[in-house]
Amino acid sequence: MTVSQLSCQPAKIELCHVTHLYVSSTRAFMAVKGIDLRVEEGEFICLVGPSGCGKTTILSLIAGLEHPTAGKVLIEGREVAGTSRKVGYMLQQDYLFNWQTIEENIFLGLDIQGIRSRETEEYALHLLEEMELGDVRKAYPHQLSGGMRQRVALVRTLACQPEILLLDEPFSALDYQTKLKLEDLIVATLRRHKKTAILVTHDLSEAIAMGDRLYILARNPGRINREIVVPAAIREPLPFPARNQEGFTELFNQVWREMEGLSDDA
Repeated sequence: MTVSQLSCQPAKIELCHVTHLYVSSTRAFMAVKGIDLRVEEGEFICLVGPSGCGKTTILSLIAGLEHPTAGKVLIEGREVAGTSRKVGYMLQQDYLFNWQTIEENIFLGLDIQGIRSRETEEYALHLLEEMELGDVRKAYPHQLSGGMRQRVALVRTLACQPEILLLDEPFSALDYQTKLKLEDLIVATLRRHKKTAILVTHDLSEAIAMGDRLYILARNPGRINREIVVPAAIREPLPFPARNQEGFTELFNQVWREMEGLSDDA
């Protein structure tokens, strides 16, 4: 497929000059301004930037939880008008119900969306096995570690078979070793199931190791300051070995300098 053919096809996700205001009785706050962003099917995109630059707002707009004040958010060429089964959203907190078993927790989304059947239950349990959690299906969340709970939350999200996965700092509360293991497991799972993903993170190393492309956002108001394409030698391995690839440290330093420049401007 040629570049010209690709450009004529609708992107999996597209934000077209999106601006969003939050308005209260006393003030109006511009969270993001003039965001233009295109994500192709199967891509893994990372959003990084200082606190308050609108990273989570962008995810909320894509998920249909917010409607942009100006501009358009499109999924496969169609304007987002509300929440959709095509989009799954995974947060920093796992929001598992402690009074339900792991098995019951992963079926919850199926119940809410009215798609629970023997077939969808079997798919959810298959995902649980993929996440190396098949032996805890009858356990309760309080019996699991933080990393295990996050894996359960991911299974619950993927069980509804969304085409797009939005990840809002899902590893930030985990210890470093657990986070590294979970990064590899999630990237391998998303590649295997051919999902499109957007990750919001403050961890620059994580963004470079996991992403195909990075968007560095500035704040006041939130806007895209720079797009960086991760070289194939770094993006093709799983995140842990990616950190040892030639050029990783240089790319990290480049992103770090970009972030330092934003701090100087703030």
